[in-house]
Amino acid sequence: MTHAFVVLNPVAGDSAPVVRRSLRRHLADAGWSWECHETTEEEDVAEVVHERLGGDGQPFDVVVVVGGDGTVSGVADGIARSSVPMGIIPAGTGDTLARELGIPVDPQAAMELLTGDHVVREIDAMTVGERFYVLNVSVGLSGLMMRDTARVDKRRFGRAAYVWTGLRKLFGYQPHRFTVVVDGKTRVVRASEVAVVNSGALGDPSFRWSPKVALDDGCIDVCIIRAKSVADYVGVAVSVALRRHGEEPAIEHVIAEERVVVDADPELPVQADGEFLGKPPVEVRVAPGAVRVVVPESREGARAVRHGRLFDES
Repeated sequence: MTHAFVVLNPVAGDSAPVVRRSLRRHLADAGWSWECHETTEEEDVAEVVHERLGGDGQPFDVVVVVGGDGTVSGVADGIARSSVPMGIIPAGTGDTLARELGIPVDPQAAMELLTGDHVVREIDAMTVGERFYVLNVSVGLSGLMMRDTARVDKRRFGRAAYVWTGLRKLFGYQPHRFTVVVDGKTRVVRASEVAVVNSGALGDPSFRWSPKVALDDGCIDVCIIRAKSVADYVGVAVSVALRRHGEEPAIEHVIAEERVVVDADPELPVQADGEFLGKPPVEVRVAPGAVRVVVPESREGARAVRHGRLFDES
């Protein structure tokens, strides 16, 4: 019998209570046993998962997370470097990792994937200190968006809440001086955003930081956005939408195989997987294959062959 530990965010989106009832019935019908933990704002989700996986009771075969990207990120941190996989039942605003991995965003379909035919895929992660993240770490405009978008607006308006905050922050926003160190090579640039990304998706897999970014290639990627005006941002948005990243001079893409350090002057907010971390500098390290996730069979895939460039020595 499969024994699952379910981590449920009761305030994720509007569907979590409904999903909880559906999941209880679905797991019972599948013959699974399970224990459920509902998250609170005050707790560290990763610590909860660590403690339950390391307990003396019946070992868990899978940790199932019902929530959005923030809860998924916390559970990923909790299972990182372990043999226990994570199953995702999307119930958030963006559900970026689920979409990126081809996991159905419809909760019922995601439950059927969990208990039906699937594979377990090893994806990379990034560490900031002792914490594992799976999507992105950024300094600049997106940090302002994450920090200043109210939870009530996210629940009411979904992704549009982030867009509205970004538009408000955009007017009058000027490029800043960044010092970026990639695998020991240093560059000083003026940019509006420096994002260290493990997932290329910008909220939806069809909109990407770069077509070169993959979740399981053993690398992380640095995207430097040099937009200086509203017109520049429009150009970047059009290039991203049309997948013409290579034709857009305001986007610079660099591969990191081990370590990235980003500092900014003046200080700007740092966010990681939607969590506000404070101010730079921030050091990000590559953690290849650190997290195991239940995904559809068709998305099993092999490690990607990367093409890109590192910083010049200059």
